[in-house]
Amino acid sequence: MNKPNTTQHIICFALPAWHADYLRSTVELMKCAANDNLVIYVDYAYTFGDCLKAVLGKKKIDWKRILGFKNRLQKISGNTNQGLYVLSLPPIFPSFALNNYKLFKLANKFNAFLTGYYINQAAKKLKMKQIISFNAFQPFLGLYWKIHNVTFKIYYCYDDFTNVPYFKDFAAIDEKAYIAKVDLLIVTSTELQKTKTQANIPTEIVHNGVHFNAFNKYFATKQNPINTPITIGYTGSIDNRIDINLLETVVKDMPHLNFLFIGKVFDPQVFSRLSQYKNVTFLPPVAPECIPQLQSKINVGIIPYVLNSLTKAIYPLKANEYLAMGLPVVITPFASLGLADEVVYTAANSADFKSCLTLAIQPQSEEITNKRLEIAKNADWQQRTNQLMAFILKHKPTNAQ
Repeated sequence: MNKPNTTQHIICFALPAWHADYLRSTVELMKCAANDNLVIYVDYAYTFGDCLKAVLGKKKIDWKRILGFKNRLQKISGNTNQGLYVLSLPPIFPSFALNNYKLFKLANKFNAFLTGYYINQAAKKLKMKQIISFNAFQPFLGLYWKIHNVTFKIYYCYDDFTNVPYFKDFAAIDEKAYIAKVDLLIVTSTELQKTKTQANIPTEIVHNGVHFNAFNKYFATKQNPINTPITIGYTGSIDNRIDINLLETVVKDMPHLNFLFIGKVFDPQVFSRLSQYKNVTFLPPVAPECIPQLQSKINVGIIPYVLNSLTKAIYPLKANEYLAMGLPVVITPFASLGLADEVVYTAANSADFKSCLTLAIQPQSEEITNKRLEIAKNADWQQRTNQLMAFILKHKPTNAQ
């Protein structure tokens, strides 16, 4: 998709932190959007407790910037006409520590009042006009921020708050209320489109993307020497989304295959049950830029998730990362991957998963490999951003351009 040629002023109100040890779709979209637009990325709102931990050396965040000892508005790229700036907010009260919804709302009103001043000052400094408000999973503050010169509001939903204990029921309530106030809803999956769409609010899907060149450069060099064991790989968080019963059966019944898991272990049960097998290796998480090289060690990528309300709503980044290297991919039917559904193997149970792996480790035709690469190339983050900006221009009134 070609780039829209109209420069926009965008403030991204982000729940995802700018600095993290994992890739965030919001960050990648805004990095690409800033190539042709003026973008302020309002960083994750850290609490007073977060800052205290950072001062004591127990948490890695730029507490001096958050507390105002350094310039809150940090230039990342570009200039005052086009480019990317990150705004660090002052510390806020931890509203999710409260169990009463009325107190939760009161705390967020206070937090929005406190932080909104700095957002307006940053926008004023950069002379932003006709601002596009791009709220990325931050409805609880978004309901109460009063930002000047906003002419178009977007809510970007990449996950589901429902049934997540940390967010209680408060975030889902606020999200529904916030969506009713926006001009455009952007979601990352068909399931989110079904569950989040509201009457009279246009909804568009922008799937998660991939840094295609970073992964694809390992495609041509990837060869498996004769008599070398085949490696089945998984990259990402090792948590309760993984279907451990299915996976343990597969690992146990296919000892001739090596299984490599790269990522942080959040569910100890997965590690304890799988690490007992000699054909299983766990590696710790690495920086996003290191993933392609490690992933080059695998022959087949897997996404063995359970099917529930949380997994139905996601579009895992790893899907296109596997495809960008031309890898066969075996998944469980937890959600639709859009066009990628055409080039992955889908297995609903352990027997089918083993059958699919048996097929996936066979030599792949040039036609199917090229199709995998084409789908991944079209999912590059710049292409996803072009798609996003095209949707914005499609729905944004002409007099608000």
